[in-house]
Amino acid sequence: MTPTIKWAIALLMGATIFRVQAGLFLSDLQMFGGPAPDGWFGPWLSDTIIGFLLPVMLFLFWTRRSVAVWGTLIAYNAVGAFDYSQGLITQAISPMPVEMASAATVHIGIGVFMCFQLLALGLLFRRGVIAEFKGWS
Repeated sequence: MTPTIKWAIALLMGATIFRVQAGLFLSDLQMFGGPAPDGWFGPWLSDTIIGFLLPVMLFLFWTRRSVAVWGTLIAYNAVGAFDYSQGLITQAISPMPVEMASAATVHIGIGVFMCFQLLALGLLFRRGVIAEFKGWS
């Protein structure tokens, strides 16, 4: 794995750290007296959990090499991308109130970060990356 690919994966994954702030939005759900539809509970909770796992995933990426770590990184990025897709679906079904964010902001923000997660996932499937995690390099 080249240093460029290594840094690209780390930066693409690292950019998704902003998802941890979704935990701050949980109190804005209607079930807690806020303006946001309760449909956002799942995406915001999973965003928070995935965001808190990011430092662990980056640590593993930088320091460990094994097929198990590679598989864990694949799973993490796949679940992360899927979670972003759930945010897009939630926005379509239960739109976030305009006073919190415009529909365009939600779609663009989620879409961009979903692309980051998918790009990181794609890079993890490069032959050189797989070879390094398998110990073939």
